[in-house]
Amino acid sequence: MSRVVSTDPPDGFQRVARSDEVARPGFVRREAHGRPVLLVRLSDGSPVAFGHICPHQGLELDEGVLWEDEVDCPHHHYTYDPRTGENLYPKRVFPARRAAGVRGIPVFETREEDGWVWVGPVRPPGAAPDPGGGEGSGGDDLR
Repeated sequence: MSRVVSTDPPDGFQRVARSDEVARPGFVRREAHGRPVLLVRLSDGSPVAFGHICPHQGLELDEGVLWEDEVDCPHHHYTYDPRTGENLYPKRVFPARRAAGVRGIPVFETREEDGWVWVGPVRPPGAAPDPGGGEGSGGDDLR
């Protein structure tokens, strides 16, 4: 009887890209946990992973870029923090009542080991990055 051996560790992380494939400012699209994710490297060198849909109008972020460590949607230039998923613009210029309704993007626990970028589970909205696992999670639109 043959046994299938997974290369993914039992902690919920999946190997999704070679480290040298993840650069900046453009995004790399891969699949993790059965859905598309986008990967990019922040200015400090750490990789992050986040959902591929901008919740503003449900359009893809694939052609966007990282601008000063903010995910910039290519359609209407809404921006998001790729570490927390929080919307940064237009939320920062809206009145507080309107800003409260602006949704973020899902972000995933991310780590880099042995020349690979690994993507873990979605980080709960507003949760800080796992100090042991890496950067990149939060948000509330899990598309």
